[in-house]
Amino acid sequence: MIDTTLIDRLTVLANKERKIKEFKRRLRLKEKIIEKGTTPKGNITLKIRKDDHEYKFTVLKSHQERFALAEKLKMNNSVSIEGISRFRMIICTRLKALEKGIQDGKQTKLS
Repeated sequence: MIDTTLIDRLTVLANKERKIKEFKRRLRLKEKIIEKGTTPKGNITLKIRKDDHEYKFTVLKSHQERFALAEKLKMNNSVSIEGISRFRMIICTRLKALEKGIQDGKQTKLS
């Protein structure tokens, strides 16, 4: 019989590394909602602008807590959102409404 302890340890390490890479690939933003809509299947889409890029997050109906929060959100509400890029869209994995809000001001250097 072949001793598989080394192979078992390597598979455990590879699985941990895969999980870490998946978390690194997630998109995380703290911005305001610029547009809110629905998909033909009834999911909610939230469009968020960060600098020059616009991101369209999809909140699935199957995630009841996130879906209920997304229904309550209005335009220009500040949110902290995290998502995974899949199938030409970004699926929302975490959604949180920010109480204080995001400032629109720009920082300038004082001389």
